Amino acid sequence: MARVGLIVFLLLVTLVKAQEVFEGLRQFFGREGYAVRVDGNRVIVDLGRDKVRVGEEFDVYREGREVVHPVTKQVLGREREKTGRIRIEQVQEGFSYATLLEGSVREGDRIRLSVGRVCFEGSEDGLYRLRSALEEVSKDKGCAYTIRELRDGLGVEFRGAPVAFFQQRQVATRSERVNLEELNVLSRAKLIRSLNSLPLSADLCDLTGTGKEFLVLLFQGRVEVHELIKAELIRRFEYTLPAGVSVGLQCGKIGEGNQDLVIVNMVTGDNPSSIILKAVGDGFIPVVRNVPYIMGILNKERARETFIGQRFSLRDKFGQAVKLSLQGERLREVSPFPSPRGFRIDSAFSFGEYLLFTDTSGRLRAFKGDGEIFSTEEGFGGSYTLVEIPLEQGKINFLFNPKGVQGKLLDYSLAIVVKNHMGVAQRFFDIVKYSRGELFLVAEKRKDVMFIKQIRGGNFEEAVQSLLMTKDGRLLVITGKTGTMGIQNRGEVYEVELSLL
Repeated sequence: MARVGLIVFLLLVTLVKAQEVFEGLRQFFGREGYAVRVDGNRVIVDLGRDKVRVGEEFDVYREGREVVHPVTKQVLGREREKTGRIRIEQVQEGFSYATLLEGSVREGDRIRLSVGRVCFEGSEDGLYRLRSALEEVSKDKGCAYTIRELRDGLGVEFRGAPVAFFQQRQVATRSERVNLEELNVLSRAKLIRSLNSLPLSADLCDLTGTGKEFLVLLFQGRVEVHELIKAELIRRFEYTLPAGVSVGLQCGKIGEGNQDLVIVNMVTGDNPSSIILKAVGDGFIPVVRNVPYIMGILNKERARETFIGQRFSLRDKFGQAVKLSLQGERLREVSPFPSPRGFRIDSAFSFGEYLLFTDTSGRLRAFKGDGEIFSTEEGFGGSYTLVEIPLEQGKINFLFNPKGVQGKLLDYSLAIVVKNHMGVAQRFFDIVKYSRGELFLVAEKRKDVMFIKQIRGGNFEEAVQSLLMTKDGRLLVITGKTGTMGIQNRGEVYEVELSLL
């Protein structure tokens, strides 16, 4: 695990100098000029050798009427209409020749670099910071422009050839040391999608084995699949589950192929009746039915090695845990899993060499092997996901907890976990009332010593049902939402940006 300690000047000055690098990138991808002569499809533009490269394409804009402020009468700018696109064919010292590819162009029309998608090759931290300057950057392949993270800056390639380099200067000002525990982490949430039903659980899944991410949402009795394209969700299909109470969902490469399979944990009667699904076209097919475990994956990077099942009953709750293996359509027990005290697979995940989970009493606990490293007081976990346990007099709700996620902020490795606050107990359409959900970070202070602190601004009006980390390092938060009659019967999907104060 990366050290939490960091030199203050490297933290502060790198942030300042990074803004200079990002401003350089914004200028590079925001290059503009004018069409100064047009002869049929041949265009001369006022951008020379220091501004353009052969093969680059520019969009053509025609300026229209002035935009005037109605009160101050100040001219705010001019309307722009896109009329065409050109490609640079020959570059001179002070101007260039271009060919009209589509549309029309006139002398005096404005031209602006046509960028499209920008690929990035580098660290998750670098991508996270870069997104503040360029929205269209991602860890894709096959882009015309690629940004490479280098030792002392960022390089830009156009169709595989280096075209620009932006050096990041670091100037030492002081050498005081600080750790993440002494810094304040701020979160800022942006709503992506409202949901018409209450989400019970969710995960990000590579259903096709091609690296494309899908948001798979679990509702009572069904699963919905949405394709995640940058910050947009496009609904693809849904699948009706067999009879039972849905209590959790997780994806991972637990089978023999490259695609993720979907684990749906369910309870029927007094015991689990879970199911494993495989995406085929625009739908799912069951791989294994009626699995007598609540299942989970501790580390998606090692899904087959950390595929765990745990016995569960309404009377005894969580019991013995075993390592599982899926070969074809055959699920088998490999060996007992040496689970620590109070272990629950529903909330368990690996964080470096530690195992984190929330136990039945609501304590967030961290173990290294069979040794407990860290524990909070009661109050963590909780959700709207539950099964009813019959008693001699009435019933009680047994709640399932959301998993935390691993992430990074600058050079810090951290985990993010959920603390949901239960409000006045309310039994109404089987919904448990929560007043709000909060996000906390967990990190290593030093070897075998951990700490927890609240993320500022990481508060949600309703319970947090799932935390998810995309491949490019974006944090998604799935919550409940109060709908009709003042109960939680809907949901919301947020993208949360973390930063240091």
